[in-house]
Amino acid sequence: MGVTKWGGYGVLCSLYLASRFHRDQEEAIGASEIAEAQLIPVQYTQQILQRLRKGEIIESVRGPKGGYRLTRQPIEITLKEILYAAEGDTFEVICDSGPIYDGLCNQGFVCALKDIWRDLKSSIDQFLDKQTLESLYLRQQQSPAEALANLNNTLVPGPSARTDERDSPQISGKF
Repeated sequence: MGVTKWGGYGVLCSLYLASRFHRDQEEAIGASEIAEAQLIPVQYTQQILQRLRKGEIIESVRGPKGGYRLTRQPIEITLKEILYAAEGDTFEVICDSGPIYDGLCNQGFVCALKDIWRDLKSSIDQFLDKQTLESLYLRQQQSPAEALANLNNTLVPGPSARTDERDSPQISGKF
């Protein structure tokens, strides 16, 4: 139910290529440079770059100045696309991939949770489809306080949103 290392590394590699895109659009970047800049093991970086290439997020360039570069401008690439390329999905609905009650879940048993998980996946997909690599790059250029303020402005409460502080999402950590 979360972004795995594959997804996180996919976003980091794409983000690094976006930062280089802003400096020199034509320059291809080697896997070792990306790995070093993002503090990702080289073997993971190479595998992630292959997934991103197959997902048409990046392209590989052969030759002495070879490496990887984005296939499109960062504003045209969404986080949803990156996560699909890196992980195969954005949110795993357990009912579809590994049901808890295999005998019931696969037999068409009516379960209220299945609809909730699918609605959640749909909401996550819609949110990620609106977040571009460009917006993430620009957010990274801001101070942490500015970035948090902009993130909070993009979050829209659902129909059953409560005003109780205990129910408010707490955003912490560093990505």
